[in-house]
Amino acid sequence: MARAIWKGRLVFGDASLPVKVYSAVQDRAIHFRLLHAVDLTPVEQRIVRKSDGKEVAKEDRRKAFALDTHTAVILDPAELEKLEPRPSREIDICRFVPRSAIGDSWFDRPYYLGPDEDDAGYFALAEALGRENVTGVARWVMRKKRYVGALGAIDGYLALVTLHRADQILAVEGLDAAQVRASEPRELELAQQLVTTIAGDFEPQGWKNRYRERVHALIEAKARGEKVAARRPPRKAARGSLAEQLRRSIGALEERKVA
Repeated sequence: MARAIWKGRLVFGDASLPVKVYSAVQDRAIHFRLLHAVDLTPVEQRIVRKSDGKEVAKEDRRKAFALDTHTAVILDPAELEKLEPRPSREIDICRFVPRSAIGDSWFDRPYYLGPDEDDAGYFALAEALGRENVTGVARWVMRKKRYVGALGAIDGYLALVTLHRADQILAVEGLDAAQVRASEPRELELAQQLVTTIAGDFEPQGWKNRYRERVHALIEAKARGEKVAARRPPRKAARGSLAEQLRRSIGALEERKVA
């Protein structure tokens, strides 16, 4: 059973709804321990001075922001602590916008929201968001950090996704305009045919992390005392114009369907 990582209240003006926050994704990366190559004893990282290699205690460390190559502003930990947002359990819903108003590039990390005491109010809100096809723009503080997020409904439950800030988003207009040109009719026809040929259902279970699988296989084999020749699968470079590549791709896909 999933464990809540945080509790808060959705706030709409004078009304509020208690919720529990759950992670919607999990870390599946492979984590290694660092060992000394000679005697295999664990090693650790320490903060040391570059000048003499001596370790620096935590209370003696300071952060610096470089203004240029020769000048920096030194910041004391107490100064930074005073700038942290005040702790709060309120998730303020600022407004509701059409779901299509927030593009993919804005989304960062997803969370699920679960009911906390008021089940009826929770599911009523989730259903209302789904029916109206809107997203709530939210602001909240969690673990000493301020977030902006999007409140929505997924399969009858509430979900909250943190959003990037406006100054983090790069506009598509920043692409090299010189490379933009009108599509050739034949290339467009082939591209549309390719899209139609490989159209299908959304099946993410089939998208395996092959690298992670190969690493786990290597670990398991070595744990059994076996030797494994780890090889990277070869990849053929594409040749010819886009139209030629599309023709070959469509032909290969059609042959695969027949087989």
